[in-house]
Amino acid sequence: MTDSTPEDGERTSFIEKTKDLYGRHKGKILAAGTALGGVALTAVVLAARKAMEQDATEDTGDTEDSGDTGSAADFAAEDERRKPPVRHPVTGHTRTLADGRVVPVAGYERGGSSDDEDDDDDESPGDAAA
Repeated sequence: MTDSTPEDGERTSFIEKTKDLYGRHKGKILAAGTALGGVALTAVVLAARKAMEQDATEDTGDTEDSGDTGSAADFAAEDERRKPPVRHPVTGHTRTLADGRVVPVAGYERGGSSDDEDDDDDESPGDAAA
């Protein structure tokens, strides 16, 4: 190993020491850097592959064609799985508006399929809520 104080009495700088160390251990440093780079690259590839698999599992359609917008077939499949709301009565209550007023709301029926709503054409939604 070289001395920190050469023959002329002047101390060697950090850069000179680093160059000397690199010159003596160049092969080992390159091998360690290559191995570390390979491990890092493998970790990145595995993380990307896992993220892609997770996206494919969460997406119900084709991952390449559907994108974020979805297709009509996706919406139709979602509608088929959705159950219609059950028709039920809502009791009268009071509602507090944003400006602080308290307004009474009369009871009404809610839910049911769209076929049930066609039967009640003689009553408008405004009459039911008033």
